Formats: sequence, C-alpha cells, structure tokens
Amino acid sequence: MTERLSVSLDNTSKQKLEKLKKMTGKSTSEIIRELINLGYDIYRLGVDSESLEAWMDYLAKRQHMILDIEHWRVIFNEIEDSDNSDFWRQMEEIGLSHALQYKMKGLDTVEKILRYVEKANWYEIKDEGDGVYTLILNDLKIKRFVRTFLEKVFEGQNLKADIKEGFGKLIVVEK
Repeated sequence: MTERLSVSLDNTSKQKLEKLKKMTGKSTSEIIRELINLGYDIYRLGVDSESLEAWMDYLAKRQHMILDIEHWRVIFNEIEDSDNSDFWRQMEEIGLSHALQYKMKGLDTVEKILRYVEKANWYEIKDEGDGVYTLILNDLKIKRFVRTFLEKVFEGQNLKADIKEGFGKLIVVEK
C-alpha cells in the first residue's frame, strides 16, 4: 500500500532535493524513500551525526581505511617488538602534518582534536572536567603510537597539553 505524504521544505532543503534529483536521475519519491531508509538504519544502529560526519570525512576522500581490529593488533604487536627509530620519526612527521589538516577543518582545541580522533576508534574519551581527558585505549600496545601522534598534533598547533601514561590509558591535561 502506498501512502501520500505532504512535506513543507525551506528553500535550502528544496535546492538540495533538486540537486539530488539531477545527480541521481531519481524522482522525489524515490529519493525521499531512500533517505528515510538510510535515516532509519542510522538511528537503529545508534550512530550519532557527529560520528557519521567524522567517518565520512575519514573515508570519503580515501585518505583513511577500514582495518579489522585483529589486523590492527597484529600490526601493533610487531611495532611494539621493534625499536625502529625511522618509524617513530615518520609518526612525528605525520602528527605535525595532521596538525595543519585539523586546523583547516576547524579542529583547533585539544578537546575538538581528541573527539575527532576518537571516531577512528583508537580510544574512548572520559571527560574528567577542567581540561582533563582520560583516553581508554582499545589496545595496550598502541599507547606510544597514540601519544606520539597527539603530542605532535598539539605541538603543530601550539596547543599546550601534557600526556601522561596509565595502564591501558592516556591522560591528557590541558595547560
């Protein structure tokens, strides 16, 4: 059974709908049905819009990849067992380059950076208040990796923060 639905759109939404119709060659009804299905799936999975936006940003430009957690752990077991100074120097360079990229995205505070990187699933943030954040790592072996990366991102943006190590966590303290 088909039900007719009347919807009021503001000018911006109407323009976006028209662009979608041109881009896809689909009718208004087809687009609306697809968007309802997509929205339903997003809500059903409990995905918040901030995470979804970060994931799209990470993946859509093909500058990041999806990696199974088991692969991640095998890689970090190898990294932890070697003391390759070239690897760590390159990690520092990557952190510094991300400082600029993040700044251009408006990620220019310790909290904004930590929340954005959290979406990569390296850690989960516990906000302790007063500029203190506990990062619960998804694996003990990534502590140096995450610390090195974040220290260089903060340094590259002249953000003042100390990163202290705990067992299975990092504690970031804004100065």
